[in-house]
Amino acid sequence: MANSGGGSAEYITHHLTDWCAGCTADHKPGGLVDFSVFTLDLIIVGLVCAAIVALFSLFVRKRLTAEEPGALQAVVEAGVEYVSDQVGQVFHKRNDFVGALAVAIFLWVSLMNLADIIPVDLVPGVLGGIGHLFGADHVFFRIVPTAALDTPFAMALVVFVVMVYYQFRANGPGGYAKRFLTHPYGKWAAPANILTTFIDDVSKPVSLALRLFGNMFAGELIFALLAMLTLSALAPPSGMVAVWAPLHFLGGFIWSVFHLLIVFLQAFIFAVLSIVYLGMATQTDDH
Repeated sequence: MANSGGGSAEYITHHLTDWCAGCTADHKPGGLVDFSVFTLDLIIVGLVCAAIVALFSLFVRKRLTAEEPGALQAVVEAGVEYVSDQVGQVFHKRNDFVGALAVAIFLWVSLMNLADIIPVDLVPGVLGGIGHLFGADHVFFRIVPTAALDTPFAMALVVFVVMVYYQFRANGPGGYAKRFLTHPYGKWAAPANILTTFIDDVSKPVSLALRLFGNMFAGELIFALLAMLTLSALAPPSGMVAVWAPLHFLGGFIWSVFHLLIVFLQAFIFAVLSIVYLGMATQTDDH
């Protein structure tokens, strides 16, 4: 748990620091891209959320029935039908893989985003107490994988790889190369075409990742700032805690309710834009 006596900067920095393997002495990667670093907290929480989604899917599947469908089955069927309609509008035909991918993205991202609703000091505090028993002075653990660049960019990279696969399948290797050489300025402007098409392709996964990361990072930061309302009155202790503690609770409650909308909205946007980008990738040169 962060030491509130170190000031707001230290407190917030502590909550924005990952538990990582291969990091430098200040618990940071060697650069913006460092493949020798593993952010263990993000990996653990992401895998736990993925396992919950898988178990939930198995739970629903075992209880599917045509005779007496329950409320849960009705909700799931409505969601699947909505996704199928979106995929059909973009692909103009049934595509079970993209539909399943979009549903999995929505559920997984929603669950990872929901971790932001957990009280900001709860998990670091518990793990910090455990760590002290084993002689660790500081225990860093970020509970929201989507509030760090690693997870959104990893998911966006998967969407990008599938997008390139669909482009190859729709146009063939020659058509894929021709798209870079002749689109959008014609065959006599190949260098400009290559640059423009490359930027167009790369901007899709980058925008997917940055949109999700930016919203969730801002939410995580606001929760930490709200927590500082109370911590600032406790270091050193003062009578103002009677004022700031209720404001902290009220502000945290209001922001939590609003943040729930952001949690599901960002998951929805990521899933829908993935469908759109994959649908665009299936277009041939004629379109």
